[in-house]
Amino acid sequence: MQLRIATHDDQRMAVIQEAARQFRKDHPGVAIVLEFAPDRKTMRRQLSEGNGPDIVEWEGANMGQCLDGGLLSDLSDLIARDGIDMGDYYPSVNEAVHSDRRIGAIPVMADTLGVYYNQDHFDQAGLSYPRENWTWEEFVDAAERLTLRDERGDIRRYGVFASFGYMIYVEPVVWNCGGAFLSEDGTKLDGYLNSEATIEGVRRYLRLIDKGLSPRMEVGRDSWIDCFIHGNMSMYIDANWAIRPMKAEQREKFGVAGFPRDPGKPNLFEVYGYGISPTCPDRELAWAFLRKLTSPGGEIGKLWSVLKLAVSRTAAEQSGQAADALYAPFLRELRSARLSAYQWPNMIPAFHFRDTFRTMVHAEDVEQVLQAAARRTPTLPDFDPVRFEWW
Repeated sequence: MQLRIATHDDQRMAVIQEAARQFRKDHPGVAIVLEFAPDRKTMRRQLSEGNGPDIVEWEGANMGQCLDGGLLSDLSDLIARDGIDMGDYYPSVNEAVHSDRRIGAIPVMADTLGVYYNQDHFDQAGLSYPRENWTWEEFVDAAERLTLRDERGDIRRYGVFASFGYMIYVEPVVWNCGGAFLSEDGTKLDGYLNSEATIEGVRRYLRLIDKGLSPRMEVGRDSWIDCFIHGNMSMYIDANWAIRPMKAEQREKFGVAGFPRDPGKPNLFEVYGYGISPTCPDRELAWAFLRKLTSPGGEIGKLWSVLKLAVSRTAAEQSGQAADALYAPFLRELRSARLSAYQWPNMIPAFHFRDTFRTMVHAEDVEQVLQAAARRTPTLPDFDPVRFEWW
């Protein structure tokens, strides 16, 4: 008996290796073949042709397309049979793995956006720390009051760094304005990416740069997070992954707030998990390993939480994230977050996020940039399991 498992990430491979080591203790006759995925196009072709790995890595691509395209199989019968409590997962995470009552993957970790802030800077400015449900207007007001200029008007310290280079940082602001990058069914850009609400959301984000509250260009040899750590900016928009490299003294110095938005508006998140290939020859054996790999409790669950954000209440408690002042705000965001337009794989080739954003940062007219991007591909191509970008 043999199981094939592949990943393209060395950190995830280390977790998979530990799960395989533990699995072999109870299944000594099973050969577990761990492999780094070849180039992504080859990996997708293998899956679509039925000769891919038995355990499939999933990174938040639209679940309906993954199931209908033959890349993942429905696990709902096994989950129901074995009494897996999907309600333990945070609502946004649970919703992401469902499609028409089918469940295509078991989630293991997530990322979502928040705002890191320097508590000393807030104290010096006489500002209260951000409340849990602060608005975009409150966030901008704090950035204005935290920005320091010298007698000539040159900026000595920015109020915020508005991460740029990818449109995912802009998308929650667009949602907050009532816009969207594309239609809910993932088929149309025109009328969504170039709508008035979307244009206003992008302009609202870019005003942080235009008003001098956030830097526009590179800031030197340091990374953006280094500049925040060194006190060159007071707030920093980023995901939970920025916590992991922090030293103890930095963790004491900084706080985290949820992404600023109006009540009822979603934040953005990404989720990662594992499923079973539809052509796996021994589904029961694959399911047994999948349970070992994805169980929220125990050592493997803690290892996933070391890499990223916990996806279930059990994992959050056992990993210590639920009681951690920096991680807890990110976990709260998973109550009402939403998957990005990135979840629709056929959108990626049509709308080059990084190129479009970089153009907008320097453009005089944001609307023209978005109109051009939308009209290049008003209707997105049909889903192709070989071509689509799911990593």
